Amino acid sequence: MSTLKTTSDVSGQVKKLTILKVYSLIYIFGCLGFALLNWKVLTYEEGWGMVGMIGLISLGLLGLIVDFILIKLIPTKWLFHLIELLIVFFFSIELWISFKK
Repeated sequence: MSTLKTTSDVSGQVKKLTILKVYSLIYIFGCLGFALLNWKVLTYEEGWGMVGMIGLISLGLLGLIVDFILIKLIPTKWLFHLIELLIVFFFSIELWISFKK
């Protein structure tokens, strides 16, 4: 019985919402919404705007992959959340700097 409980705890750990997972999902949905609202502009000429949007969405998917790897590698919650906060903080600063240009 305790083995089943341990197994369900491990599988439930992947399904929990984390800081990086929520941030990555918001980022992906924001990119998809922007692409849908600006479809004509992004597909104008040869469609290089859509190629750029696919690249940006892949950054969001990379965030989900990093979150999965961190869940598997880091057992302590405070260190896990600290690392995720640092990743989100630096990514947000990078986005802010790129929008300021």
